[in-house]
Amino acid sequence: MSELINLIRIKSFFRRESEIASYLIDRLSRIADRVELLPVPECGGNVLASFGGERRYLLLTHMDTIELMGEWTRNPWGQIDDNAVYGLGALDSKSSLAAMIEAIRNLREKQPLDGVVLAAVCDGEGFSRGTYHLIKSGKLNGIKGAIVGEPTGLKIMKGAYGRIVLDVEVKSRPGVGVEPFTNAIVEASKIVLHATRYPEISPGTIAPLSIKSPELIMDHPGICLLRIDHHYPPGETEDEVRKRLISYLQRTEGLKAEVSIKPMKRPTPFMEPYLLDENSDLLRVLRDSFARSLNSEPIVDVHRSVSEANYLNNIAKIPSVIIGPDGGNRHSSDEFVYIDSVVKLTNILEMALSILLNKR
Repeated sequence: MSELINLIRIKSFFRRESEIASYLIDRLSRIADRVELLPVPECGGNVLASFGGERRYLLLTHMDTIELMGEWTRNPWGQIDDNAVYGLGALDSKSSLAAMIEAIRNLREKQPLDGVVLAAVCDGEGFSRGTYHLIKSGKLNGIKGAIVGEPTGLKIMKGAYGRIVLDVEVKSRPGVGVEPFTNAIVEASKIVLHATRYPEISPGTIAPLSIKSPELIMDHPGICLLRIDHHYPPGETEDEVRKRLISYLQRTEGLKAEVSIKPMKRPTPFMEPYLLDENSDLLRVLRDSFARSLNSEPIVDVHRSVSEANYLNNIAKIPSVIIGPDGGNRHSSDEFVYIDSVVKLTNILEMALSILLNKR
């Protein structure tokens, strides 16, 4: 677990990944044929390690973390306790990165690795600028399939949900004291309650993210911005989902305010869902690798959030599966990963790479 502890010790908040990128360049230069730092606007850049001259199969995960939040009772910069490693990013997703590096290191001693590419990308916890710019760079041309590291409890994810975030501007009649008024935050709250019932009508999840107002002292605000997140399953397009959700929100009962709804502005596209065919060769290899490594059949599911795999599959047209270790407290204090699950993931990845590289 030394590699994982080393990674956790490096602060790599999203968009500030320069230090961990430098560490990875040094470590990967010892085993890879070529290591590159690829600049990404407003971020610390991507690290791309190539083995051999071909580009056939990709291992990819993000190297950044969220900000340090909450009250930790464990060391956020790495602590081992029995079967768990605690630390910021321990589960999401430095353990996946450590397992990928170890799998490559192990397999390299047994056979040629011609065709493997390892990508540690930036801004995974933000707008996935790293993966988006990596695709646009053309560095992934020729890749036949990708394994993406995300916490999945060792389940194999054959697809992922899509995501859209809406900004709802609420305008009402402001007031001071006992003057006649309509409080914009109260009106926005009506929309929030209405939104939480949306999954009863259409599949997916709804998460109100924030309500912001000018917060003027002794003033009932006449304007506020409500942000609503919607994750939706494969089978529909972003345009269909957006139109249906906006129409639903506009039908909030008892609303005494003007409402304007539009997608949140972001530097990269929203991620649309995807689903691999059951006969996908990559999916079959991962199933087989799991069974042979752990002597049990894997659970295959659909990732109920978005990941870098959405861009790889939908934009780069690279079939992608998602798999990662087991743990807890993701995006909260005392985040941890189970050590045995990281070892199992390493074995699965090593087996999968071996099978894939021997296919022609």
